[in-house]
Amino acid sequence: MSKPALYALNVITLAAWLSVSLGAMVGFSLPQEWAVALVVKPQPLSVMTSIDIAPAEALQDAQTEENQTSESTEAAEPAVVPVIATLPTPPPMPEMAPMEDLPDVPEMPAPVIKKTAVQVAAPSTPRPQAKPSSSSSANNRPATAGKSTGGGPPSNATTLSFGSGAGRQPAPSYPLQARRSNHQGTVLVEFIVGVDGKVLSAWVKTPCAYDSLNNAALSTIRSRWKFPAGEARRYKIPIVFRLN
Repeated sequence: MSKPALYALNVITLAAWLSVSLGAMVGFSLPQEWAVALVVKPQPLSVMTSIDIAPAEALQDAQTEENQTSESTEAAEPAVVPVIATLPTPPPMPEMAPMEDLPDVPEMPAPVIKKTAVQVAAPSTPRPQAKPSSSSSANNRPATAGKSTGGGPPSNATTLSFGSGAGRQPAPSYPLQARRSNHQGTVLVEFIVGVDGKVLSAWVKTPCAYDSLNNAALSTIRSRWKFPAGEARRYKIPIVFRLN
């Protein structure tokens, strides 16, 4: 739709609304006459009824005729005699035998709870342990193996430096816990070698401050070290544990 046509349509619509509004205003301003319709209340209807009352003689004659008619009808029709059917008598019910009385339920005896005596052992008195001698406790000397040492080891120990002896003397492994705790020290171990070159016994002569290092040095010499066969010997060697 073009713009002029739309403008004209708006003007026409506005004019129509103005005319309707003007007409309504004029209509309300003029005086009006209102017609009121009255509703008339309905009146009650009166019905005139007339009843003809016959004389008593006519009523009596009519009653007599009705009686005669009914008597003649009854005489003509045969009398109906009601037939009552006789039902057979049911047989007598057999007598029920009396039910026996239920036996009495005996009372259950109370359960017997046996009490088991629990014997509590008296605490044993620990036996006093024999105190090691000062020499054995200081040196931590183990029992000597049962192998023969020939003429017996010498009383004086020969000092060895690590790696200088003939045979096989591997270095002891550094304990992991000691490595993590940065423990270092030197352990002096004294040991006896038998005629077959095996270590018969070993003990810590001078320990360091850490037991893990002492045990590592002692167990390695006892189980892994071996020397050439010969006479019984006594050695002492310092094992140094040092972190690089």
